[in-house]
Amino acid sequence: MHTNMKMTSKKSDEMKTSIFNTRIIRKGSQVLYRGSWGRDAQTVAEVIAIEQTQGPNEKYGDEVDAVTLDDHYVLTLNNGHWCYSYQVDGLVQPTENQSVTK
Repeated sequence: MHTNMKMTSKKSDEMKTSIFNTRIIRKGSQVLYRGSWGRDAQTVAEVIAIEQTQGPNEKYGDEVDAVTLDDHYVLTLNNGHWCYSYQVDGLVQPTENQSVTK
């Protein structure tokens, strides 16, 4: 079952972000993630590469085009950072006035 149920989340700077109930991350997807091993505030970035790993804290794996949110993976992001799967809070659809962090 594929649903696009929309929810709204607020960041500390009052940025409104629409989060969709989809479970697939693809290259080009925009994700809401927390840097510094999940300790930083939520940030939006675009996925430029995906490596599926065997475990939650493995840095390297097999490059793939898509994963589910429940898989183990490492994402390379367009802002010069990368993150583990447990740091990803969801996928986002930017609003008209919101640009992805580059």
